[in-house]
Amino acid sequence: MIDIPDTGKGTSVKRLTPARCNIWVIMRNGRTLLVDTGISFDRSRIAHALERKGLIPEAVILTHTHFDHAGNAAWLQAEYGAEVVVQEAESRMLATGDTPIPEGTYAVTRGLVSIGRKVAPVFKYDPCTADHVFSDQFDLNRFGINGFIIHTPGHSPGGATVVIDDEIAIAGDSVIGTMPGSPFPPFADDVPLLISSWKRIIDTDCRFFLPGHGKPVSREEMISEYNKRK
Repeated sequence: MIDIPDTGKGTSVKRLTPARCNIWVIMRNGRTLLVDTGISFDRSRIAHALERKGLIPEAVILTHTHFDHAGNAAWLQAEYGAEVVVQEAESRMLATGDTPIPEGTYAVTRGLVSIGRKVAPVFKYDPCTADHVFSDQFDLNRFGINGFIIHTPGHSPGGATVVIDDEIAIAGDSVIGTMPGSPFPPFADDVPLLISSWKRIIDTDCRFFLPGHGKPVSREEMISEYNKRK
């Protein structure tokens, strides 16, 4: 169970359901946004969770367009009328359903990358044309949420982080919550750029950093790891 307290302004951020990536639900005053969509194999689980909780997502925000995060974007758009938001560097990849395999940041993950690239077609997903494509920042007030999305590349070219009430940052795979002792991701296309993005995320003054996989990361953990790697 991942327990995240509501923000001081009453915005709720919860994990929708256990899946191959964290799918976060942002709720305030009866309005609902999803951050990331999981892999297509999780579709029935996602549909059941939405029905059980009585949620109809108004929009879907993609932290990036890898298959395990964008695999259900087209379905959510068609089934619920959710507006899809993506950073411009990955809008074409979303439109073709492609997942370029990122570089490994550790010896073992570099080995996995070489294997993954040999079976790249396996990672295709349903293409989706985004409703909103942004460059540097996107305001979420249009959806009734006090927050914004910022461009945080490094893990992938169009990496994005959602900032809610200046308290919670939903960072996708720019941050990892599955590796004990380190929130540094095992995959990243450009490590120096990722570290620069970490600085931008830390500068939001958020207290909680919600990763694409695993448990929330504290501000102290983020700052400690950033200081080791900057």
